[in-house]
Amino acid sequence: MWYLIFFCHPVWANAASMYGEILSPNYPQAYPNDLQESWEIQVPPGYGIRLYFTHLDLEPSQNCEYDSVKILSGGRVERLLCGRKKTHAPGSAIVEEFYIPYNTLTMTFQSDFSNEERFTGFAAYYVAVDLDECTDFVEELCSHYCNNYIGGYFCTCPPDYFLYEDKKTCGVNCSGNVFTEPSGEIASPNYPNQYPENSQCKYQVALRPGYFVALTIRSEDFDVEPADSRGNCHDSLTLVSGKQRYGPYCGSRFPGPPEIKTRSNILDIIFQTDNVVQHKGWKIRYYAEPITCLPSVTPNSVLDPKKDRYIFTDTVKVTCVEGYEIVRQHDSITTFHSRCQNNGEWSNSDFSCVPVNCGDPSPIDNGKYDYISELHEPLYKATVQYFCKAPYYTLQNKGEGKYCVCYRNIFI
Repeated sequence: MWYLIFFCHPVWANAASMYGEILSPNYPQAYPNDLQESWEIQVPPGYGIRLYFTHLDLEPSQNCEYDSVKILSGGRVERLLCGRKKTHAPGSAIVEEFYIPYNTLTMTFQSDFSNEERFTGFAAYYVAVDLDECTDFVEELCSHYCNNYIGGYFCTCPPDYFLYEDKKTCGVNCSGNVFTEPSGEIASPNYPNQYPENSQCKYQVALRPGYFVALTIRSEDFDVEPADSRGNCHDSLTLVSGKQRYGPYCGSRFPGPPEIKTRSNILDIIFQTDNVVQHKGWKIRYYAEPITCLPSVTPNSVLDPKKDRYIFTDTVKVTCVEGYEIVRQHDSITTFHSRCQNNGEWSNSDFSCVPVNCGDPSPIDNGKYDYISELHEPLYKATVQYFCKAPYYTLQNKGEGKYCVCYRNIFI
């Protein structure tokens, strides 16, 4: 620590300066009775104050009740002086000195209404002393490394850390990582060692369309500062997938479900920490869960191959059941192919298997027909009955039955 000492003509301490002199009234003659006077000492920011006396001759009293010099800093009394002081160091003219680790202080001199002897007061000098903020202050000024220089200090960070805009706090640049592989592991910085303080990490899992993000977190892979008495997490892990939000989570074991299946191909992982307590952190295992399609493409059809579960990219042959067909603009078909798409819908799902239309039943001479089934249209499985004009006509060459049934695309 460097000390700058100057001896000079009197300089009253009304403005910030590097040094100055303060003398009692009438010094070196006797000071007046019944007097109170104060001086505000101020040096530039980043410096402390060394104050020393080369002469001190005040009326002595118990607890300095009569005449005194009071030194105050930040509203606190640093020293109260009275009586006669002499130097005890050979070759030194200093009779009293002390150091204030702030750049301002107040000196107050007061005398009572009488003095039994002739007292000559004091001569005091102050100089600005480089303040070592890194060691002189009780509170930590930097979250990691504090570096002192004459008139100030600056903070620095370890490798892989960066300094926030406040120029005091260090954090880890742990955001921006995007994971696109179908499966993988993501862990907090330094895992399983202590994670960094004052950090906000943002990771993202971005799978291609057609897959949901699913993940597992084992209890033994999770150790984050526990919640406070109010249940608030100061360090926390939060998972966000579309409108789904999981967490915030904290604690010595993972408090959420062991497996989480989202409904989106995008998952944001947010981990934030404060500057108080650090634990080992967490590790997540994620994998791609394919989107599934319904086990039916269209009613009245069967799928080939037959599966209990169809997933994205599966392709099937769709065949209309007997008596059903797909009517197109110029023709009709009974089979088509369909693919499970990335939105969970089948392709060609607008194709519908509808009952075959047999056309109107053939008319007969001297007779008529009526529908005797629930269907009153000439569709698959519709049934009609022919009637002859009685009593002169009967049905012939129609087999043993009296009913004419529409079968496939003809009536018999």
